[in-house]
Amino acid sequence: MFAKKKLIVSMLAAVPMMSFAASEDNEISLSKDTEQLDTLVVTATMEAKKIEDIPAFATVVTKEDIAKSTVSSVADLLRDTVGVNNSSDETGRDSIQIRGLDGGYTVLLVNGKRVSAGSAFDKGSDTDFNSVPLNSIERIEIIRGPMSVLYGADAIGGVVNIITKRPQDDAGWTGTASAEMRKIESGEGGDQYRLGVSGMGAISDKVALSVSVEDLRQKAWFANDEDISPLREKKNAQNLASTLTWQVADNQEVDVDFGYNHDERPYQTFNTSGATREQEITRTDLAITHKGQWDWANTTAYIKREESDVYDYNSQYDEPEAHSGLEANNTYAKGYANKVVGMHALMAGVDYQNEQLKNSYTLLDSGEYNVDQYGVFAQDEMALTNKLVFTLGGRVDNHDIYGNNFSPKAYLVYDATSSLTLKGGVTKAFKAPEVSKLSEEYRTVSCGGACTLSGNPDLEAETSVSYEFGADYHSKKLNATATVFRNDIDNLIEREVGYDSNGNANSAKWINVATAMTQGLELSASTPLTDDLLLKANYTYLDTEAEDSEGVKTVLTGRPEHQASLSFDYQATDILSTYLSVNYISGMQYSTWVSGVGDVYSTLPSYYRTDIGLIADVTESLTLRAGIKNIGDVRLDEEDTGYTTYELGRNYFVSAAYNF
Repeated sequence: MFAKKKLIVSMLAAVPMMSFAASEDNEISLSKDTEQLDTLVVTATMEAKKIEDIPAFATVVTKEDIAKSTVSSVADLLRDTVGVNNSSDETGRDSIQIRGLDGGYTVLLVNGKRVSAGSAFDKGSDTDFNSVPLNSIERIEIIRGPMSVLYGADAIGGVVNIITKRPQDDAGWTGTASAEMRKIESGEGGDQYRLGVSGMGAISDKVALSVSVEDLRQKAWFANDEDISPLREKKNAQNLASTLTWQVADNQEVDVDFGYNHDERPYQTFNTSGATREQEITRTDLAITHKGQWDWANTTAYIKREESDVYDYNSQYDEPEAHSGLEANNTYAKGYANKVVGMHALMAGVDYQNEQLKNSYTLLDSGEYNVDQYGVFAQDEMALTNKLVFTLGGRVDNHDIYGNNFSPKAYLVYDATSSLTLKGGVTKAFKAPEVSKLSEEYRTVSCGGACTLSGNPDLEAETSVSYEFGADYHSKKLNATATVFRNDIDNLIEREVGYDSNGNANSAKWINVATAMTQGLELSASTPLTDDLLLKANYTYLDTEAEDSEGVKTVLTGRPEHQASLSFDYQATDILSTYLSVNYISGMQYSTWVSGVGDVYSTLPSYYRTDIGLIADVTESLTLRAGIKNIGDVRLDEEDTGYTTYELGRNYFVSAAYNF
């Protein structure tokens, strides 16, 4: 299955031994059989289930993992988990890949609701991943593999669900104030400062409130003093996340979520040709959710509205000064019900999406577009025996151009023993092209300013079939997961660039690649070596292939073939704990165009990145952190010019958090 390639066998800790349940009050649940803390996941089935019992493979990152890590963003945190790679661009913008599939195949949720206004930028942006305050996060659930039945066609790669903190019952008012500073030793600039405050508690016996705010200031980092463009851009961001919870009755609850995100990327040069850009988004989110527990079923229904003002300047545009007054307004609604009837755990629902973009500079005729999408979905988890559960699901999507499309799912979960679970399944999905790729009126500058890229109305929709099989093992001494997977995609949409005889790009268009495939192996484990020392490890092997209409086969570039992480968490004293992590990347390929030959593929050199840190619980209220990231000062710009992603040079951080 793996094209005769030698697999590196290693271990990966994707499942922390301490994790939080997905109940309404985030209580920790204790398994009577294993006498250990269960990891519960809501994203895979829309209700809380043990991670080993869900019809999918998942990773849960807790607030403790975030607090003791060296990361500076959500995307930076995710890339250390199994099956996930952060394919950041040449200016440090994040782009998450799950199982080798780009970010356009991953759905980002906050508390189960979509976040997607960042797609309004003509050249793309990572504002969505940076729109949630780090100090507001309770946990992050990462579902690897297709979840199209529940979340739509663009969930072919997986789902990332950021779940924010909620007030604890009878805990009174609590809060945290935090501050962090990072400095980069090599290169020039790059200082980062983060301030955050969060608070939560009961307003009355029926109403509770949680609020988190954050301010982030990041200076541009230049790899060398003489560089004109940074390897990580300057950024200023202010984020707010809040939830008001009203216990309407014993069986009913209403949540009102309000979010604010202001993300500014000031004017700066962004490539070696001297092109300049400036971007800014001001976004407000409002959502209302009703949850009910009835005799006939448990129900959840919500409606969410995103409204964003966008400023998008780029010197490569025909009218660079004119890209202001852009708007992105998105409406999402979803309703579903869960009911257990005998051997059947039934779930059914409907959802609706309306995406509106106003941009008279790329939508040359109408100046705006509206896209409506409707979906109907259902899933049945059938307990065939007390050890074997068969999940059968399906979704019908309605699209204005491509009509109705059916996406089915079939999955088996078998509890072989009290500790070992075997599971696997197959899922089919459909994905329609975005308007920027489909509409003839959509025009944008491409090829570094040398050509124009427009939509192609002849594009076919992408379809996929995905398979996975693996094992979950959970005991007091070892948590481990092993998974093999394969994604087959027909009509994959890619940008095709044409070149003149001198090797200069002179044309670009969107095309359907005949087929594409990603397949691989994921291994993860965590085990306490002693009462004070925890070992966590993970490894991902990835094999890719693309075939055009003429039968020419190539690989998908910008994806590591081997990716591994090894970390040690050591509780040195009651007050002081330390951690060490080593990350490994190998086998990433890139292509260059050679006149008379065409695309030539090469393998980039492998590298390690080592991080170290310590945490001091000075008092019950005060925690101090410090550490070094990239101790070896690995610089991809020095390793090989073929790297289009980056690693920050050796950098130091200190932070303090005060709980009140």
